[in-house]
Amino acid sequence: MPRADDADIVLYYKPRTRAFRALWFLEELGRPYRIQLMDFGKGAHKQPEFLKLNPMGKLPTVVDQGTPIAETGAILLHLADKYASGQLAPRLDDPKRPDYLRWLFFAVGVMEPAFGEKFFKWEDIPPNRVAWGSFAEMERVVTEGVTAGPYLLGEQFTAADVLVGSNLHWGVLWKLFPEKGAVADYVARCAARPGLKRAMEIEERYVKAQEERAGG
Repeated sequence: MPRADDADIVLYYKPRTRAFRALWFLEELGRPYRIQLMDFGKGAHKQPEFLKLNPMGKLPTVVDQGTPIAETGAILLHLADKYASGQLAPRLDDPKRPDYLRWLFFAVGVMEPAFGEKFFKWEDIPPNRVAWGSFAEMERVVTEGVTAGPYLLGEQFTAADVLVGSNLHWGVLWKLFPEKGAVADYVARCAARPGLKRAMEIEERYVKAQEERAGG
């Protein structure tokens, strides 16, 4: 969806950050939105005005019709239910709704800390004492989840696929997952989506503009 200067959804954004996940989702949502660039070099994310929107001073942050929403899972859950119920989110009475919610929370509460365990080589972490269990357990569960395909809930692509798909994209890129197999195939299916392609084009334009400013 083309961005619009008068859109009532605002994405606070910086290239090469987790804000890309919200950017991808907004392209899937198909509703006008606008981007508010954040200059981390000048500390814009730690200024009082922004901390009122997101007390952690993190991205992504979205303002929907004047209401700020922080944390990626909350952003996607809110926007999908409000603007794409039955499409990017199963309706409340849909039998697939519980599994959809499980994957949303799994992506943030299990996958991300498990990635940290693997990437930073955290050792001697007892799986029964931490919420994410272990990287190996997470990998088993998510591999089983994407094997049947094409998406987590079968034929229906949802906001959960944006979160899980983004995580797995980086997992394959960082060689935390095999470059071939069920996970890589799922990542490729997500990469083929027009919404993701548009988001990547937008991201690259901002990256190029950022590099030109730095070089000028």
